[in-house]
Amino acid sequence: MKKKAYTVDTIFVLVLFVVFSITVLFVLMSGAGVYKDTQSVMTERYEERTCLSYISAKVNHFDEKGIISVAKIGNCQALAISADDGNGVTYIYCKDGSVREILVDKSRDFNLDEGLEIVKAKSLAFSADGNLLTVTCTGDTGKSASVTLHVASGIGGIE
Repeated sequence: MKKKAYTVDTIFVLVLFVVFSITVLFVLMSGAGVYKDTQSVMTERYEERTCLSYISAKVNHFDEKGIISVAKIGNCQALAISADDGNGVTYIYCKDGSVREILVDKSRDFNLDEGLEIVKAKSLAFSADGNLLTVTCTGDTGKSASVTLHVASGIGGIE
């Protein structure tokens, strides 16, 4: 029986296969690390982005003369959006670690705990300068994000 000796070309193919396999492994490991980092950043910033997008949509939808204002209810700063008939007001504010929204009749007293929870957040701040409304949201992770909105119809006075 004849024993086959490994030839140079066979060894070369095996070495090339091993190098290729190791390269693929390193690429997959680095890709998994990038994905994990991206997912972590997305999760961290979810609260702030959701909050700011929600408020931006509300302001854009209700941009009518004099119905958007910054208000103080209890010890919370809130965005107040008056109803068309002038009897109801929607307040968007932050209380007990969440951004909340409540629609109330102006003649009725209400409790801030009654508001519908929108998203978790540590704080929410509003500031008005002319027709510009700046909204700053701090999420559970402690990171802040802000957006400045142009309110074409003007911002009512602080209530």
